[in-house]
Amino acid sequence: MNHPIIGLRRIFANRRWRGAVQSGASLIIVLIMLGVIALTSAASLRNASSNERVSNNFRMHALAQQYAEAALRYCEAQMTLADASRVNALKESNLFVTSGSTTPAWRKQGTWSVGSSAARTTVPEAFVVSSESAFKPGKLPDCVVEKQTLDNATVYVITARGFSSDYTADGRGFTVTGSVLWLQTLLSIQGSAAVDRTWRRILNPPIY
Repeated sequence: MNHPIIGLRRIFANRRWRGAVQSGASLIIVLIMLGVIALTSAASLRNASSNERVSNNFRMHALAQQYAEAALRYCEAQMTLADASRVNALKESNLFVTSGSTTPAWRKQGTWSVGSSAARTTVPEAFVVSSESAFKPGKLPDCVVEKQTLDNATVYVITARGFSSDYTADGRGFTVTGSVLWLQTLLSIQGSAAVDRTWRRILNPPIY
Protein backbone atom coordinates (compact mmCIF):
# COMPACT_ATOMS: atom_id res chain seq x y z
CA MET A 1 0.00 0.00 0.00
CA ASN A 2 1.37 3.39 -1.01
CA HIS A 3 1.91 5.96 1.66
CA PRO A 4 -0.39 8.99 1.30
CA ILE A 5 2.52 11.43 1.40
CA ILE A 6 4.31 9.59 -1.40
CA GLY A 7 1.13 9.72 -3.49
CA LEU A 8 0.82 13.46 -2.97
CA ARG A 9 4.44 13.93 -3.97
CA ARG A 10 3.84 12.03 -7.19
CA ILE A 11 0.76 14.13 -7.99
CA PHE A 12 2.67 17.38 -7.41
CA ALA A 13 5.64 16.09 -9.44
CA ASN A 14 3.37 15.20 -12.37
CA ARG A 15 1.75 18.62 -12.22
CA ARG A 16 5.14 20.34 -12.16
CA TRP A 17 6.26 18.26 -15.16
CA ARG A 18 3.12 19.09 -17.12
CA GLY A 19 3.53 22.81 -16.25
CA ALA A 20 7.15 22.72 -17.38
CA VAL A 21 6.17 21.08 -20.68
CA GLN A 22 3.42 23.66 -21.23
CA SER A 23 5.78 26.53 -20.38
CA GLY A 24 8.38 25.16 -22.77
CA ALA A 25 5.82 24.84 -25.57
CA SER A 26 4.55 28.38 -24.91
CA LEU A 27 8.11 29.71 -25.05
CA ILE A 28 8.71 28.02 -28.41
CA ILE A 29 5.44 29.44 -29.80
CA VAL A 30 6.35 32.93 -28.57
CA LEU A 31 9.82 32.67 -30.14
CA ILE A 32 8.33 31.54 -33.45
CA MET A 33 5.86 34.44 -33.40
CA LEU A 34 8.66 36.90 -32.63
CA GLY A 35 10.65 35.47 -35.53
CA VAL A 36 7.70 35.85 -37.90
CA ILE A 37 7.10 39.42 -36.72
CA ALA A 38 10.79 40.26 -37.17
CA LEU A 39 10.86 38.83 -40.69
CA THR A 40 7.64 40.65 -41.61
CA SER A 41 9.01 43.93 -40.25
CA ALA A 42 12.30 43.47 -42.13
CA ALA A 43 10.42 42.76 -45.38
CA SER A 44 8.22 45.85 -44.88
CA LEU A 45 11.26 48.05 -44.24
CA ARG A 46 13.00 46.62 -47.31
CA ASN A 47 9.93 47.26 -49.46
CA ALA A 48 9.61 50.79 -48.12
CA SER A 49 13.26 51.46 -48.83
CA SER A 50 12.94 50.01 -52.33
CA ASN A 51 9.84 52.11 -53.03
CA GLU A 52 11.66 55.21 -51.83
CA ARG A 53 14.57 54.50 -54.18
CA VAL A 54 12.19 53.97 -57.09
CA SER A 55 10.37 57.22 -56.30
CA ASN A 56 13.64 59.09 -56.03
CA ASN A 57 14.81 57.67 -59.37
CA PHE A 58 11.59 58.84 -61.04
CA ARG A 59 11.99 62.27 -59.44
CA MET A 60 15.60 62.60 -60.60
CA HIS A 61 14.66 61.41 -64.10
CA ALA A 62 11.87 63.98 -64.27
CA LEU A 63 14.27 66.73 -63.15
CA ALA A 64 16.79 65.73 -65.81
CA GLN A 65 14.05 65.94 -68.46
CA GLN A 66 12.99 69.38 -67.24
CA TYR A 67 16.57 70.65 -67.46
CA ALA A 68 16.95 69.18 -70.95
CA GLU A 69 13.74 70.89 -72.05
CA ALA A 70 15.02 74.15 -70.56
CA ALA A 71 18.24 73.77 -72.56
CA LEU A 72 16.24 73.24 -75.75
CA ARG A 73 14.16 76.35 -75.09
CA TYR A 74 17.27 78.41 -74.38
CA CYS A 75 19.09 77.32 -77.53
CA GLU A 76 15.99 77.62 -79.71
CA ALA A 77 15.48 81.16 -78.43
CA GLN A 78 19.10 81.98 -79.23
CA MET A 79 18.71 80.71 -82.80
CA THR A 80 15.81 83.10 -83.43
CA LEU A 81 18.06 86.08 -82.60
CA ALA A 82 20.23 87.91 -85.07
CA ASP A 83 23.65 86.34 -85.36
CA ALA A 84 25.38 89.25 -83.61
CA SER A 85 23.03 88.96 -80.61
CA ARG A 86 23.62 85.26 -79.93
CA VAL A 87 26.06 83.85 -77.40
CA ASN A 88 29.41 83.19 -79.00
CA ALA A 89 29.05 79.40 -79.17
CA LEU A 90 25.85 79.70 -81.20
CA LYS A 91 27.00 82.19 -83.78
CA GLU A 92 26.82 80.89 -87.33
CA SER A 93 30.62 80.71 -87.61
CA ASN A 94 30.80 78.24 -84.69
CA LEU A 95 27.98 75.91 -85.71
CA PHE A 96 28.64 72.44 -87.03
CA VAL A 97 27.58 71.95 -90.64
CA THR A 98 26.63 68.42 -91.67
CA SER A 99 25.02 66.82 -94.69
CA GLY A 100 23.18 63.58 -95.24
CA SER A 101 26.39 61.60 -95.83
CA THR A 102 28.21 63.00 -92.79
CA THR A 103 27.95 61.65 -89.25
CA PRO A 104 26.06 64.26 -87.24
CA ALA A 105 28.20 66.11 -84.72
CA TRP A 106 25.92 65.24 -81.84
CA ARG A 107 26.57 61.52 -82.41
CA LYS A 108 30.31 61.98 -81.82
CA GLN A 109 31.49 61.51 -78.26
CA GLY A 110 34.21 64.10 -78.72
CA THR A 111 31.64 66.80 -79.37
CA TRP A 112 30.51 66.54 -75.74
CA SER A 113 33.96 66.32 -74.16
CA VAL A 114 35.06 69.17 -71.95
CA GLY A 115 36.71 71.93 -73.94
CA SER A 116 36.56 70.02 -77.22
CA SER A 117 33.91 72.04 -79.02
CA ALA A 118 33.36 75.76 -79.40
CA ALA A 119 29.82 74.97 -80.53
CA ARG A 120 28.76 73.26 -77.30
CA THR A 121 26.81 75.72 -75.20
CA THR A 122 26.32 75.51 -71.44
CA VAL A 123 23.01 76.99 -70.37
CA PRO A 124 23.35 79.77 -67.76
CA GLU A 125 22.36 78.75 -64.24
CA ALA A 126 19.88 81.61 -63.96
CA PHE A 127 17.91 80.12 -66.85
CA VAL A 128 17.38 76.69 -65.26
CA VAL A 129 17.48 77.23 -61.47
CA SER A 130 14.42 78.70 -59.80
CA SER A 131 14.66 80.71 -56.60
CA GLU A 132 11.56 78.83 -55.40
CA SER A 133 13.16 75.39 -55.77
CA ALA A 134 15.82 73.70 -53.66
CA PHE A 135 16.93 71.53 -56.57
CA LYS A 136 19.93 72.30 -58.73
CA PRO A 137 21.32 70.17 -61.54
CA GLY A 138 24.46 68.22 -60.72
CA LYS A 139 25.79 69.69 -63.95
CA LEU A 140 24.35 72.57 -65.93
CA PRO A 141 22.53 71.42 -69.07
CA ASP A 142 24.18 72.02 -72.42
CA CYS A 143 23.36 71.86 -76.09
CA VAL A 144 24.96 71.57 -79.50
CA VAL A 145 23.48 73.18 -82.61
CA GLU A 146 24.35 72.11 -86.13
CA LYS A 147 23.05 73.04 -89.55
CA GLN A 148 21.82 70.33 -91.87
CA THR A 149 20.43 70.40 -95.38
CA LEU A 150 17.33 68.23 -95.65
CA ASP A 151 15.26 68.16 -98.85
CA ASN A 152 16.92 71.34 -100.07
CA ALA A 153 15.97 73.16 -96.84
CA THR A 154 18.32 74.30 -94.09
CA VAL A 155 17.35 73.33 -90.56
CA TYR A 156 19.04 73.64 -87.21
CA VAL A 157 19.44 70.40 -85.28
CA ILE A 158 19.51 71.23 -81.57
CA THR A 159 20.60 68.47 -79.21
CA ALA A 160 20.41 69.08 -75.47
CA ARG A 161 21.32 67.20 -72.31
CA GLY A 162 19.76 67.62 -68.87
CA PHE A 163 21.24 66.29 -65.64
CA SER A 164 19.62 65.39 -62.34
CA SER A 165 20.72 67.01 -59.08
CA ASP A 166 22.58 63.84 -58.01
CA TYR A 167 24.43 63.43 -61.32
CA THR A 168 28.14 62.60 -61.35
CA ALA A 169 30.34 61.29 -64.17
CA ASP A 170 33.72 59.65 -64.61
CA GLY A 171 36.67 61.15 -66.46
CA ARG A 172 35.30 59.98 -69.82
CA GLY A 173 31.98 61.72 -69.25
CA PHE A 174 29.95 58.56 -68.62
CA THR A 175 27.32 58.61 -65.89
CA VAL A 176 28.31 57.21 -62.48
CA THR A 177 25.30 58.32 -60.44
CA GLY A 178 22.09 60.15 -61.21
CA SER A 179 20.24 60.62 -64.47
CA VAL A 180 21.04 62.28 -67.79
CA LEU A 181 18.40 62.75 -70.46
CA TRP A 182 18.88 63.73 -74.10
CA LEU A 183 16.38 65.64 -76.22
CA GLN A 184 16.56 66.95 -79.75
CA THR A 185 14.63 69.28 -82.02
CA LEU A 186 14.84 69.97 -85.74
CA LEU A 187 14.12 73.66 -86.09
CA SER A 188 13.37 75.49 -89.31
CA ILE A 189 13.56 79.27 -88.96
CA GLN A 190 12.27 81.92 -91.32
CA GLY A 191 13.21 85.46 -90.43
CA SER A 192 13.16 85.60 -86.62
CA ALA A 193 10.48 82.98 -86.06
CA ALA A 194 10.49 79.18 -85.95
CA VAL A 195 8.25 77.88 -88.71
CA ASP A 196 8.63 74.18 -87.99
CA ARG A 197 9.72 72.23 -84.94
CA THR A 198 10.12 68.47 -84.63
CA TRP A 199 10.88 67.11 -81.17
CA ARG A 200 12.25 63.73 -80.14
CA ARG A 201 13.98 61.98 -77.28
CA ILE A 202 17.36 60.36 -77.94
CA LEU A 203 17.43 56.81 -76.59
CA ASN A 204 20.96 55.91 -77.73
CA PRO A 205 23.20 58.92 -77.03
CA PRO A 206 26.96 58.83 -77.63
CA ILE A 207 27.63 59.26 -73.88
CA TYR A 208 25.41 57.48 -71.35
